[in-house]
This record gives sequence, structure tokens and C-alpha cells, in this order.
Amino acid sequence: MLNLLKILPAALFWVAGNAFAAVNIAVIAPREGNFAVFGDELAEGVRIAVDDLNSQGGVNGQKINLVMVDDQCNDALAVSTAQMMAVAKDQKMDLVIGPYCHNKFEEVADIYAQAGILQIVTTAVDRRESEFARNGLIKLIGSAEEQGKAFFEYYHNHWADAHVALVYDGAVRRQVEIAAGIQKEFMDNGRDLFLNSYNLFNYANMGDLAREITGRNQIVYLLGNAEQVAELAREIRDEDRSCILFVNRYQVGSLYDEMLGDLAEGSYLMGLSSLKDDPDFTETLVQLRLKGAEPRGIGVYGYAAAKLWAKLAERTQSFAYSVLGSAAAKYKFKMPWGEVSFKNGNPDISAGYGIYRIQGGEYTQVY
Repeated sequence: MLNLLKILPAALFWVAGNAFAAVNIAVIAPREGNFAVFGDELAEGVRIAVDDLNSQGGVNGQKINLVMVDDQCNDALAVSTAQMMAVAKDQKMDLVIGPYCHNKFEEVADIYAQAGILQIVTTAVDRRESEFARNGLIKLIGSAEEQGKAFFEYYHNHWADAHVALVYDGAVRRQVEIAAGIQKEFMDNGRDLFLNSYNLFNYANMGDLAREITGRNQIVYLLGNAEQVAELAREIRDEDRSCILFVNRYQVGSLYDEMLGDLAEGSYLMGLSSLKDDPDFTETLVQLRLKGAEPRGIGVYGYAAAKLWAKLAERTQSFAYSVLGSAAAKYKFKMPWGEVSFKNGNPDISAGYGIYRIQGGEYTQVY
């Protein structure tokens, strides 16, 4: 077991790999609570990649040790986890994948940078986070604003004359940026008269807001924290069962299904594409299935993050933080969504968003 386990609370760790490996990877993701499903997906994707790499002799001739840490999507734990990893000199991390939640994003990234630990973030960033650059900080996915393109295209192809309610909390920067991306798509395509925006900050009663929304709109795009979205969705369903609901999968977590029950049926969820139909990923997916493994949900992106690190290390024949960070900006790497390089840590080609629908209690990708 890594010495790191002696200085971090044992309850935060739920998987460890080969105890005496020369190179170490940590996955930082929630294990319990509303977002645990995504933590499990991310961790499983990384584990599949590490098992695959180790079965081929490791990276640069070194086997890989995998440690998974539950930061509970908590600000204090995100910072303390980074600090403790930074001082574990004997068996230091060569790579951190995550955190899944962007708690204290800049502070955490600074700690890893100062410790010389490469960090790959596998979830979409907001504008401020995209502008925050460190040599060894790689933001795999791109901007959260880009989901607006997928939403508008799907809307335009299916309900071009329907009115859309866009609901968000104007006090939360990320929600404002996502909303602005959607508003821009409608404006650029001459459909802005079909979009009505509602700021959650201005409403004390969800029932009143639901009645106002359903009186004017046939489609609702809900942004907010999990409790807000689930509560408002239930009120909207009570007012008008025919209203079409869109929510952000990574904001609602598992709470949406739990709070709405049967009322969640037919809802659409915005999330990163599963890439199962992407020709750039087909060959890899076939190989994984032959081995009895298949990354679920954002597990694809955890898998891609670990494989990207391996490609960086093999191309440079190094595990050094500064060398790998420079290589990410210098070279192109084949990712499941195309040939990508990372300028200031940001991908020049972003992974696209998909749209899922809850049908028969299952999530089916429809776009």
C-alpha cells in the first residue's frame, strides 16, 4: 500500500493497485452521494485503461499503480487531498485524473503544479477555468458552454416552432455561461423570439415559476443545483405533463430520478457523448468488448485520460511534469473524438455533447 494512505483518511480510498509500482496514478472522484454514479464511471474507465496498459508491460517499461480517492465533491477535501499528495515525496503521484467536481479549481491546480504532478481534468470547464493555465494542467473535454450547440440542433430538427423556457441561476457563473451559450445559438440562428429566459434567483416559489413557464412554453431547459432542478421539474410536470424537459446530467446526478420517480420518464438529459458510434473510437471499443470491458458514461473519458498520459510518456520517454505538459501542446494525439493538441491546456477539438432520454427507466442516447 502506498505511504500516501497513511497520511490521508483511509475512508477516502476505495481501490489501490500494485503496491510497489514505479509510476502512480490517482483518480479523484466522489464515491458516495448524488454524484457517486459519475465517480464510479470515471474510476472504472481509468481502471480499464490501467489494466490494459499493465497487461502490455506498463508504460516505458514501468507498471502502473492506481489509487482512487473519494473527495466527496467537497471544497476542503479537494484542497487537503491535493496538499497531502503534494507532500508524499517517497511515492509521489505521477498523474492525477480529476477531480470530478471542480471544487477550488485554481487552488487545487496550483498545488499539483507546484508539486510537479500532471493533472488531467475529465469534465467540462467554464470560461474562467479554461483561461487558467499551468504547464501540466490538461483540460480534456473543453467548455461547458458547447452543450448549447447540441441542444439547439436537436431542438431545431424536432420542434423548430416551439417556445423554449431557459431556466438558470443568475448568481452562479457556470450556469450563466451555459445559458449565454444557448441564447447565442438561438440569436445567431434567428430564433431568439422563441426563447424565454427565467432567472431562478428572482423566484421564491417554484410553483409560481412553473405556472409562468408552462403558460408560455412547450420545452424547458433547466439549469440549477440538483434539488432546484428536481423540485421545479416536479412542479412543471404537475402543471403540464406534456411539457418537454431538458436537464444537465452532471448537475442533477442521481437525485433527479430519485425525486421524480415515474415523472422523470421522457425527460432529456444533456451529457457528454458515449462515443459508442464514433468511428474514431469503434476499434478501441471492439477490443475492449473482446476483453469483457466497456467504459460506461464518462468512463470513456477516464479511459481516454489514462491513455493520453501513456502516449505522452511514451512519446517523450519521460514521466516528468514539465516534459509531458510541453508535449501536450506540441504534438497531436488521437483521441476518441479526433486528433487533438492542447493549447494552454485546452483541447483544440472538443468532445461533443450528446442528448439522452429516459425511456422505460433507462438512459438512451438519441443525439
